[in-house]
Amino acid sequence: MLDLINKRRRDEKLTTAEITFITKAIVAKEMTTAQVGAFLDTFSYHDMATTAELTDLTMALAYSGGIYDLSDLPGIKVAPLSTDGLGDKTSLVLLPLVASLGVPILQVITPLAKEQTSPLNRLAAVPQLRTNLAADEFVTTLKKVGAVAASPVAELAPLQQTLAQLEVETDTAQVPALLTSRLLSLAIAAGADALVVDIKTGNNCLTLKQAQQVAKLTVAVGAEVGRRTLAVISDLNQPIGDAVGASWEIREVIATLKGGGPADLRELVLSLGAQLAVLGGYLGTVADAREALSANLANGQALAKFHEWLDAQGGDASVIEQPDLLATAEYTATARTPRSGYIAAWDMAQLAQLRDLLGENPGVGFVLHKKIGDSVEAGEALATVYSAHADLQPELKLAQQAATIADKAPEHRLLYDVIDSALEQAE
Repeated sequence: MLDLINKRRRDEKLTTAEITFITKAIVAKEMTTAQVGAFLDTFSYHDMATTAELTDLTMALAYSGGIYDLSDLPGIKVAPLSTDGLGDKTSLVLLPLVASLGVPILQVITPLAKEQTSPLNRLAAVPQLRTNLAADEFVTTLKKVGAVAASPVAELAPLQQTLAQLEVETDTAQVPALLTSRLLSLAIAAGADALVVDIKTGNNCLTLKQAQQVAKLTVAVGAEVGRRTLAVISDLNQPIGDAVGASWEIREVIATLKGGGPADLRELVLSLGAQLAVLGGYLGTVADAREALSANLANGQALAKFHEWLDAQGGDASVIEQPDLLATAEYTATARTPRSGYIAAWDMAQLAQLRDLLGENPGVGFVLHKKIGDSVEAGEALATVYSAHADLQPELKLAQQAATIADKAPEHRLLYDVIDSALEQAE
């Protein structure tokens, strides 16, 4: 085992047999935690550069245990994947919206300790909603509703689940090869036929260059294993939407599915949703699919599908018409702008610190009132903070410090690039 770890340290390519040997040893607990950590650490110095080697790793993760059998479900099953981020509740809108067009859509999310940006954390705010579904419940829900989101059973890609937590602990989660294999493997094991991967770039996550690298790797590996894969690079220099915090984000999901919601969340959902729909067999162009999705936001079909989905997973769907049933923190305060000008930037590290400071209660969080490029007046409301404790001065200070105010409005983009396996193969 140490010979193989040292081989990676020397930046030598592992064979398929060697990757299989290592992954089976991890699953069988024949490698110590220290040895697994040492193996992951080699990626910090020498990433996997070849598609073949990375494909071997990804498939070893995907098939390290059982798989979900979706063969009896008609249609092309699609999955939205994302590197996630602060305020990114996009997938929770995508699932009912894409399903409203008759395209089956699934999401399996690895639960990570103290992971505030996971969709599982947001879904936990819906009373009684179950995300811990047995394999047959997962398949039945997808067949019945056309949409499902859940944590994986222990037997599904167990190696992926083990490594995902260790990558966080060893600070290797953002290494391109490990990130790529982690993104793809669980969806493959869950039975997805086509994948749309949302790669975030911003001031507290991947750089644009890193995001482009991961996007190209996911597309290449996805194509190699027979999954039509498309990657979108989107901006995370500010939260997606306005709300951060489980119950506040669910409120925003509901507002969006009712045809409103923040403009950036709606735009991202329509852009990703149109791609998912087309990959899932929707007859028409991406523009046609986008128009159909917009119509379903306006006519209530997407909202009805959300109600059906929540109900199928045991959730209290009455929160759709009564959002006040969602948790609300006891204390509220407003951070105000120190000067007039334009929002030039949000420091995402400080906003993440603010979110962590507020704790894990689903009713805590904050709502930004200004986005990059917006004009502000001195003393105007910048953010509303919801807390479980009365002294909010540290939180208000963080919210205020996180905003950079300038004399001119900066340029800002939501979407940077789309990388498609079909286009890559045609070039």
